[in-house]
Amino acid sequence: MKRREFLLGSVAATTGAVLLPNIWGCSKDDNNDNTDIGTHFKYLEVAGSHYEIGKQIGSHFRNEILGSQMGLGDLLNSIKAVVDMAPDIYYDPFLEAAQNVFPDYVDEIQGVADGCGLSLKDAFLPNIIMEVAYLYAELNGKRSLIPKGNLGCSSVAYSKNGKHFLAHNEDLFTSFLSGMYVVKISVPGKPQILNLSYPGLLPGIPPGMNEAGIVQCGNDICGLHIEQSVPMVFHFRSVLDATSLNDAAARVTIPERSRTMTHNIGSFDENKIISIEAAISKHEQYDVDGFYVHTNHFILPEMLDIEIDEGSLSSSESRFNELTSESDGYVDKPDKVNSELITMFLSSHNGEYCPCTHNSHDASTLANAVFDFSDRNLKLHYSNPCLGNIKNYQGF
Repeated sequence: MKRREFLLGSVAATTGAVLLPNIWGCSKDDNNDNTDIGTHFKYLEVAGSHYEIGKQIGSHFRNEILGSQMGLGDLLNSIKAVVDMAPDIYYDPFLEAAQNVFPDYVDEIQGVADGCGLSLKDAFLPNIIMEVAYLYAELNGKRSLIPKGNLGCSSVAYSKNGKHFLAHNEDLFTSFLSGMYVVKISVPGKPQILNLSYPGLLPGIPPGMNEAGIVQCGNDICGLHIEQSVPMVFHFRSVLDATSLNDAAARVTIPERSRTMTHNIGSFDENKIISIEAAISKHEQYDVDGFYVHTNHFILPEMLDIEIDEGSLSSSESRFNELTSESDGYVDKPDKVNSELITMFLSSHNGEYCPCTHNSHDASTLANAVFDFSDRNLKLHYSNPCLGNIKNYQGF
């Protein structure tokens, strides 16, 4: 798609728009502390068409969705200012690509919008914040919309000796925690889905599983190049509609994508876990054998030449090294490997940037998820895993 240079500064001066650099989530004056908010996530079961389930979610979680948009504060306002000044660059291409490839999911966002009283645009924008932020940086050489701090997620997988676990710490804005929810989704003709969700976003980015035994968690990779194509959230949601591991892999590797990303995907039925690092130009798959650690940078050989944001590397490498060190001590102790051990790894407070994050730069570990293939279930910790607020969700 055609792109043109867009200098926000000159337009902002004309319109009076105000951009505050590097604001991500609530300010420190909000004094968010995710240790005392609750002990479990809200839960909702919905059924119907994609539009109908979206409307049910939007209506039921209206306060959470609107509250999360308020929590994004200056960042979301800045994203809106960019989009309003040049929708043909920063909004229309992403919406058009999503409608062309995943019209059902756009219908679902429309349902969320109608359910909570938002326009489609206002409901769609939180789903493309990272695309807009990095595209703005790419076209203008300005990083004012790109976050700083320990915002990345951490994943640990184990597949060997008849044992299979896929575990993940979901890290993002502390302000999101009280609004997150678990949804069980039933759409005719598709596998049922159980997924932890960010308020108002398409389910799929946080850990989830489906009726066909497919489980998923992901690691954001902050690539510097953005293609005006299908936003990242749609790819993660698509995996949850897969009926097999091969189907999931095919969905991850379609060429229509806007950003770099990593999908860690397993199958209860096939007793197998794969990790796929995907960029706009190429991808690489790794079949997990033993322990496998992934954070927020590429580690597979064919992907190392993809240019990513160096601002995210310190946190990512610190967490990767800590989790690799923890798991290395159990490589030759398969009898001791279980879900509790892997949760212990992800509860670590060691390292410059630790896997278990407590409100660092307005970011926290919002949840810990462990998929136990032998029990076909999801063990989900509310907030930091070190706090022990765990609830089991049985597979379908």
